[in-house]
Parts: sequence; C-alpha cells; structure tokens
Amino acid sequence: MPSRPKSHFSALLGALGLFALLLLCVTPVRSDDARALFRAALEADDSVSYSGTITSVIYDRDSADATVARIDHKAPNSWRLWYVAPAGAYGRMIVSNESLTYQYEPKQSRVYKNDWSATAPGVALSLDYGRVEENYTVELGPKTSVAGLTARSLSLVSKHTGSLIQRFWFDVRSKLILRRESYHPDGSIASKSSFDNIRIGGTLPAELFKMSVPRGMTLVAGAEYGKPTSNVADLHASSKLEFAAPATLPYGFRLENGSFTSHDGVDTVQLVYGDGLRTFSLFEYTNASMPRFSRAKPKPLRIGELTGEYADVDGETLASWNTSHLVFTIVGDLGTKEISNIGAAIK
Repeated sequence: MPSRPKSHFSALLGALGLFALLLLCVTPVRSDDARALFRAALEADDSVSYSGTITSVIYDRDSADATVARIDHKAPNSWRLWYVAPAGAYGRMIVSNESLTYQYEPKQSRVYKNDWSATAPGVALSLDYGRVEENYTVELGPKTSVAGLTARSLSLVSKHTGSLIQRFWFDVRSKLILRRESYHPDGSIASKSSFDNIRIGGTLPAELFKMSVPRGMTLVAGAEYGKPTSNVADLHASSKLEFAAPATLPYGFRLENGSFTSHDGVDTVQLVYGDGLRTFSLFEYTNASMPRFSRAKPKPLRIGELTGEYADVDGETLASWNTSHLVFTIVGDLGTKEISNIGAAIK
C-alpha cells in the first residue's frame, strides 16, 4: 500500500457528519419532530453552501489533538479544506467533488488521489435512518448560540444501553450542523468539532474547487482498498483466506460490508459492522505481525483464552491479538469489554 501522510480529513469531516445531541429539553418535544429535524440537519448541505473556520479536537485517554481548517462547501457536492493548524498540517488542502478526492501536500510536492467512496466525509454520507431510529432515541434540546447563530441541539441516545453517543447543534434557519460532540460508551468525550465562524449562502467561485495538479507536484494513487460487498458468500469466494466472523455482536450491530485485499504477500479481510451510527472494523490477516502501537503504549486485553493488546488512538480503540494462523485487529468506537466479547465469539 502506498504510504501517505496521516490526514485528519476523515476525523474532521466525519466530525461534521454524524452529529449528536445536548441536554434534555425542559418542555417535552414530540419524538417525530426531533427525528424530522435530525434528518433535515444531515441533509442540509445538499442544498446550502457555506464558508467558515472549524476547530476539531480528538481525545485519547491522556492527550488531545486539535486541527483548525478553513472549509468551503458549494452545494450540492463541492468541498475544499485548507489546514491552518497544527504546524505539521499547515498548507495541506483537500478538494473533492464527491467522486474523487485530491489531498494536496505541498511539503512533499505530491497530490494524493482517492476514490470518494473511501474518503467521503461523514457530513456527506447517507445514513440508514431506519437503523438509527431502530437503535437510538432522538431528543431535542433548548436553543443556544453557536458561532453567533441561534442553534438547537439533538442528542442520540442508545435504546440498548441508555448511553449518550452523539450530540450536535444545528442552525435553526438553515439546519446546517454547527457543532458536534461524540462520546465513548463509558460517557467520556471522544471528539468535538465546532465552527468558530461561518458564512451561510453567498457565491463561491468554481475555481476554488478545481481539481488539478500544480506544476512541480506529482499525482500519486492513495491508499488501496478492496471492493466492498455486503454479500458474505461473494466475499468468501473472492478472498484467499478462510476468515471467521464473530458469532455475537453488540446490541443493534450487524455486518454492513466486507472486502478483501492482498498486498506485499499479506492477505487481508476487512469486515465493517455498524448500528446505523457507530461502526467498527474487524481486520483478519495472514502472514502478518501484530500492529505496532507507535503513538500509544499498549495494554494487555483478555480475548477469550488469548491475550491481546489495546490502545486508544485518534479517539478510537485499537485492539489486536493472534491465533496460530491469523492476526485479528479491531478498530472502532467500542469499549474494551465489547471488544473482548466480540473477539471471544470469533471461532
């Protein structure tokens, strides 16, 4: 897989996309109204253009990483982000037309090209509203102010655990999402993202969103991804390894898709599970060593009769263990107990 610099694109825009809620409203609100507002907020950028500056913070257990970016969006599908902070990301630019994504890295004189399906920001993803409503209650909170605009909050609370998973604030006029917070299953904050300032509407020149390769820069392919399928039989037929799926999953989760890739002699199956809002990926490898935890010190984790390692990385939990013939890695917004149960159910 070609190496490429770590981008906060997914975290930043994903932070814009699946947004959560605030405190309970003092006056009872009809659940139908809250669900309608939830849908309107997630679809608002299909018809509303805007420009602004957004600050995003991803929390690990003992640290936090912040990014600041200028974002321009021309409805329905043009995006441009220019990173201001941190210093290592300064000058990075993302441009996308929801078909392709170009990531400009001027310090390396490279432009990384990716498919939209692999890098689409959460704000532009189509959610399965039926799944969300099946697993979460949507609660409307009181009015407040965000980035100088009148906003209201929405909270997504798990019907199975009673935990607040996401909270977001939307502009009462345009319905655009202005602020978002996500929480771990134990209630601790995982990430937050908020506009410092925003201008809604107006005309944005097409030149801002031009996807071209400047002189002196080289266009290179980004990360390689397997073709996803929701048909397990097709995945078994296309993969070169015998993989196993967990027999039990956390409440509300089910398989969304799977894919197979082979690179440098390592065969990998990725299985993506979700409950409409939260997701996690299960990777199964052959001929591979355990992943290195370069940014965090791993801790031991019991997986059935096996012992693995886990660490909190970029607001998610990463856990890995091996058997006699496969290496397993889970990445997602899960608690260690959930991961242990999932791993023990893989036979």
